[in-house]
Amino acid sequence: MAPGTILAEAWRRFDTVRNAVGDATVSENGLDLSLPLVAEDGSAVPLTITSILPADAPRIQRLSIFASGNPTPEVAQFEFGPEVPSVKLSTRIRLSESQTVFVVAHTDDGDVLVTQRDVRVTTSGCVAPAQAPAASAEMNARVRIPEAWQPDAEGEIITMITHPMTTGLAQDASGNTPPQRIIKTFEVSLDDRSLLRATFFRSLAANPYLRFDASPQQSGVMRFVWTEDTGRAVEETAPVRLA
Repeated sequence: MAPGTILAEAWRRFDTVRNAVGDATVSENGLDLSLPLVAEDGSAVPLTITSILPADAPRIQRLSIFASGNPTPEVAQFEFGPEVPSVKLSTRIRLSESQTVFVVAHTDDGDVLVTQRDVRVTTSGCVAPAQAPAASAEMNARVRIPEAWQPDAEGEIITMITHPMTTGLAQDASGNTPPQRIIKTFEVSLDDRSLLRATFFRSLAANPYLRFDASPQQSGVMRFVWTEDTGRAVEETAPVRLA
């Protein structure tokens, strides 16, 4: 059986992945998904997605991550602005059990790319005891961007916010099960232009971390906004200077 047929059969078994693909023709080429073969701790599994499309290929506009064996298969969804010409994105996810992780990407000309990776999980990351940071440390955000950007070159943006990403599935130290409370959206903009818009789900790891590349076309102020599902938000800014 051809590899493309095997891939198609795999993602078609999961409603959430199938719905994300829709009626488009699927290609199994164009994305590289990096995950450990074995995750000793399923509560924070590192994941990297890299576009391996040719330079003249259509740009990826939207990308979704799915953990097929989790209580909430959706992990995160990303929308990229024109100043993110290619995808090179890293984060950390929760995995409840050994399973297949899928990534679905939509390009600006309607193509759909799908890739997958099997991961063996030793300790569940969705129902492990909840460990909340001190209240004073919550919503503490950090960003790092290049001091100077080279014109037409991509630079690395690194962000993290301190937050428990409470799943609503795990008991705390007192034996109670706190309700879900997560960072729901994350937005990065440069002046009035969107670089990245993300929706997070409870399958994203605590202390949401995100690294991605961008290529700003002019100097300005980069704005980062994290918003909790309660409506609470925090904002950081950083100056962008083109060399």
